[in-house]
Amino acid sequence: MSNQQPANTPFKQALMDEAEALIATELPEHDFKMISRVLAEMRQGLEVFKPYQAWRKVSVFGSARTKEKHPQYQQAKACGKALKDAGFMVITGGGPGMMQAANEGAGRDVSFGIGINLPMEQQLNPVVHQSPRSFECQYFFTRKFFFLKESDAVILTPGGFGTFDESFELLTLLQTGRNPPIPVVMLEAPGDDFWGPFLNSWVRRLLDDGLISPDDLGLIYHTDNAQDAVNHIAKYYANYHSFRYVGQTVLLRLNNVLSEQSLERLNAEFSNVLHKGRIEQVINWPENDDPQYAAYPRLRMQLKHGRMNILPQLIQRMNALYQQEHQ
Repeated sequence: MSNQQPANTPFKQALMDEAEALIATELPEHDFKMISRVLAEMRQGLEVFKPYQAWRKVSVFGSARTKEKHPQYQQAKACGKALKDAGFMVITGGGPGMMQAANEGAGRDVSFGIGINLPMEQQLNPVVHQSPRSFECQYFFTRKFFFLKESDAVILTPGGFGTFDESFELLTLLQTGRNPPIPVVMLEAPGDDFWGPFLNSWVRRLLDDGLISPDDLGLIYHTDNAQDAVNHIAKYYANYHSFRYVGQTVLLRLNNVLSEQSLERLNAEFSNVLHKGRIEQVINWPENDDPQYAAYPRLRMQLKHGRMNILPQLIQRMNALYQQEHQ
């Protein structure tokens, strides 16, 4: 039997229809230049990551300017090694500094580098230079798209405007449910306290002024221990597998069936965030789900508006209940 995809599918046809409609539109030539570059970057990135879909991957964000002897650099390097030892692949921006440190720790064979073409700044670091798992983007938004599309977790290490830009966008997407729930770790070197002022001043002010909710704090895990950061990520996937929407319904795919007793505990503890109904455990629903996920049980629920930020807590509680059952 051939593994070749059908020559045409509804989504392929929709893509061709949009391309034809776009070409027929009267736009300046520089707009077509931009769009063609975006499509080329999307195609290239999808091809790079395609062979590695079965691997869990962690993106590590951080400064391009941190020097090798700095404790922050050494911490990022230790984190990269710990991620590799735990079975994760590592994605960075492919540049120097903290990005190179994480790639060095992980090693070339499990490292990705998504570079950015800048007029006078970074090039791909030696670990990922000319690797089949590296490519460069013209646009920051396509680069960030791949960071988040391919990541099962993100580790935020100390950095400047670029790191904060990536951090705030990630937290916004998680808060609003536009990104699947993933663990986010703020990692610093022991005694450095880089993230402490951010969490205890900026984030505390946002909370005190009612600009974020207390549950938003559950989106972030803060530590100065590289192994602790990796353990936190691994525990997140103890029984949780993946996420999808079906209309307004949230599905959490699980590696293993949850007992009825644990399901009742989840309903008792999280009933206040449900729009209606209960948290239900279902098999092979919906029928049009990707066939590779057919065997996975899943939790089905409808959350209240604005409560997507509760999912990390729900996932971690579900994992804990499952682990208690199997101790």
